[in-house]
Amino acid sequence: MSSKNFDVIIVGAGPAGVSAAKASAATGAKTLLLEKNPAIMALKPCGQAVSPHTLKTAEVDPDTPGLILNKVSALVYAPNMKSVQISELGYLINKTILLQEIAAQAADFGAEIHVHEEFLDLKRANDKFLVKTNKEIYSTSVIIGADGYNSRVAKRLGISERSEPIPTLQYLLAGCDLEISDAVRIYLGSEIAPKGYAWIFPVTDKLVEVGIGVRGAPIRPYIERFLRLFSRELGRAQIIDNRGAPVPVGGVIKEYIFDGAMLIGDAAGMVIPLTGGGIHSSIAAGLAAGEVAGKAAPEDVSKERLREFDEKYGYWLNRIRKSLKVLRVLERLSDDDLNQLAEILEDRDILDLANGLEVLRVAKKLLAHPRLAAKLAKPLLEL
Repeated sequence: MSSKNFDVIIVGAGPAGVSAAKASAATGAKTLLLEKNPAIMALKPCGQAVSPHTLKTAEVDPDTPGLILNKVSALVYAPNMKSVQISELGYLINKTILLQEIAAQAADFGAEIHVHEEFLDLKRANDKFLVKTNKEIYSTSVIIGADGYNSRVAKRLGISERSEPIPTLQYLLAGCDLEISDAVRIYLGSEIAPKGYAWIFPVTDKLVEVGIGVRGAPIRPYIERFLRLFSRELGRAQIIDNRGAPVPVGGVIKEYIFDGAMLIGDAAGMVIPLTGGGIHSSIAAGLAAGEVAGKAAPEDVSKERLREFDEKYGYWLNRIRKSLKVLRVLERLSDDDLNQLAEILEDRDILDLANGLEVLRVAKKLLAHPRLAAKLAKPLLEL
């Protein structure tokens, strides 16, 4: 096999990987994006719900044909089924189209994209990495592992740490008779999803994503129970797709930057822990990593130089850290506590807590409620 030289090689064409390829190529760096599957497409279970700001970060036009499947608000349900409406509109998207649009941007900047080419191994060769795939051997100054939770790049770098996962399972259902088709629904409570949540996402009024994430319990009995709970809406539906995967919700791993190498996206735990949402945070990670790697490749790819990523991605690192601490506090709450929380919090409060934003403001609001002050407000004030 012949050797080919690149400045930056990215492994994995999820949101982080395609964004890294785009940003790296935009610096003028010779960039290669490797994807083991035969096409760039969404494969793991994902609610595919994003904010308008996500598309702005990705520089993808909301009017791209086929991208937006539904415009939705959100309803969050406490264990007693009291709901809090979050009126801020978001999009349910075709994630495959989003990934392909960003990949097209990367190609426009000059990135090479190889699908159906699987990363196998890497080894040091002086100041470069030799990257072996099932088809070729390449040389690169920087390798970026954006190859998901079970990252092979991380393993080859000798990194065994992975962010704590929550197992998730999602069904795509056809033939539903939804009562609410313009809002995503999130359900909390130990009876529905221990240390997690369940969701109903209306792709259309007849096509629905139903999923669940739980910890410390077998997942399939809970999703089957959830389907029975909503049998009036979902009872006649047919399962046309089902997928399961671990979602990293334990925060960013300790080591993700090395001499000539970086881990980003799910491979590094760059996911908002409380929601499990990773599309926006991964796009941002890819843009930061690609820019840093592309600019560093001709000169200095030391760990110290690549640490510039932390500065560029600092806003998200802080959000992930705060969201993880909120998650740890909420995990200690009983169903009765969650019910009371639903009586107190408004939509902005829930958005801020979930996303690691304005946490102190919400904590101060909760101080006025004795039952929640010690359990929730005071720990949050320590963030």
